[in-house]
Amino acid sequence: MNTRCNPASVWVCIVALAVALGSGGASAKGTNGPLRLEDLLPGNTLSAVIWVPRPAAISTGGALSRFMLQAYLRQDRTASVRVWDAARNAYTTTVERNWTGAGDKLCLDLPNPAPPRICVEVHSWGPRIAGVGTAPYVMLDGDVRPGNAIRGGH
Repeated sequence: MNTRCNPASVWVCIVALAVALGSGGASAKGTNGPLRLEDLLPGNTLSAVIWVPRPAAISTGGALSRFMLQAYLRQDRTASVRVWDAARNAYTTTVERNWTGAGDKLCLDLPNPAPPRICVEVHSWGPRIAGVGTAPYVMLDGDVRPGNAIRGGH
């Protein structure tokens, strides 16, 4: 997979995501009303890849940086979170952070080397989860599984 997106291909990435979301099969929204992340996410582990703008100080490698993350999301809006650190070729130490979910908007605090906070408008189907945020820009693609996959239990 090409992990670089130059400014022209960012729109290709966004359009591809929109097409995938539109044809993703059964929606988590279903017939029971709108998606409510505050009901869907607690007690589950989010494993995802995010793409965020590359810091201005880094002038090579395209316009976006990619980070892999895992977050066990608790009912009390705390989360055990770790991010893949490519420089070390290992996950960071698991840290405690906060998350919020309201309607279809998910915000999650992250450890270094990822950005400190991401917020995305989520579209979900089955165990899949994906979304885009614009302030600042972030694109998320991953899955949600029951229990604490970080610790290895439920």
